[in-house]
Amino acid sequence: MSENTEVMVQSLRVSLTNQNRLLLLKDKNGPLSLPLFVGQFEAEAIVLSLQEIEISRPQPHDLIRSAIRALDGQIISVEITAMKAATFIAVILLKDTDGQEKYLDCRPSDAIAIALRSNVPIYVNHNLMQQYGIMPEPDVRTKSKPQHPENENEDEDLSAFSDFLSNF
Repeated sequence: MSENTEVMVQSLRVSLTNQNRLLLLKDKNGPLSLPLFVGQFEAEAIVLSLQEIEISRPQPHDLIRSAIRALDGQIISVEITAMKAATFIAVILLKDTDGQEKYLDCRPSDAIAIALRSNVPIYVNHNLMQQYGIMPEPDVRTKSKPQHPENENEDEDLSAFSDFLSNF
């Protein structure tokens, strides 16, 4: 495999207008985040993993992990490897009983759900991260806060709003 960037799940966002889900993968050692659209069921599987919620019956991602373990295989990591026809491609890196590495092709959202359940690293091909990664916008909530809040009036953050209401 080529050079990789290790990432972590930064956030999972749901659009209020169309219910699209956007998963942000954050570079562990840099400022870039990779946005991925994921399906509803995959998003729910990722959330269940992140929140460590146990459910009574195995879900598909649990089944895959269990099947690999039952065959004495080991999940090593997952990697988002390429972009083809506006779709990200991912693989799960496995070791078989002979210690041979095998790559299992899968969707990035499924790979991430399996990685989270298996506590293995998630990687993005370095070139993909550079090409499709985004820089976060500055947080407007912290941008206007005073340096020493104990010495400043906390209501100053609302001064523009107060001015608007007084002139209304």
